[in-house]
Amino acid sequence: LLLGLSLSTMVLAADAAVSTAPKFGVLDWQRLVSTAPQAKEAGKRLEVEFQGVAQKLTEKKNDFQAKQTKMQRDKDVLSVAERAKKEKELVKLEQDIRRMDEELRSESTTRHREEMDDFLRLVREVVEKLGQEQGYDAIFSQEVMVYYADRIDVTDMILEKLQKLPKSAEKKAK
Repeated sequence: LLLGLSLSTMVLAADAAVSTAPKFGVLDWQRLVSTAPQAKEAGKRLEVEFQGVAQKLTEKKNDFQAKQTKMQRDKDVLSVAERAKKEKELVKLEQDIRRMDEELRSESTTRHREEMDDFLRLVREVVEKLGQEQGYDAIFSQEVMVYYADRIDVTDMILEKLQKLPKSAEKKAK
């Protein structure tokens, strides 16, 4: 009788331990950023947004290169005044190119951060919802894990939920 009670107590204790065992998940951010439709769409928006400025910058660089080549070719036949004038134009054009390039990089970086912030906010909402719905105690980023079993990777579940989101839900996160 005592052995039976001890055995049943151990079974109940083990059952209680199993039911209260923490449930963890791991999320691969790099894969999520490279495959989520919202991240891809953000990349396309940025490409379109900066396409015109990048094209103008390329045209200015080509113009500078052509003028510099012409100057090198014609430098011996130009008067000193004409050569000084052309050199001054080239310096100004080069300064304009550098300024445009810096502005493009700065604006592009800022917009990229804004788009990523919006995407990360949306992902966090989806991860929290998944965690609550599926009873996860914690979902960690893969980057902080030394080892984890593939069975606790929740990236595919997150991607599936992101793919099912309507366009209005994506915009709402912004």
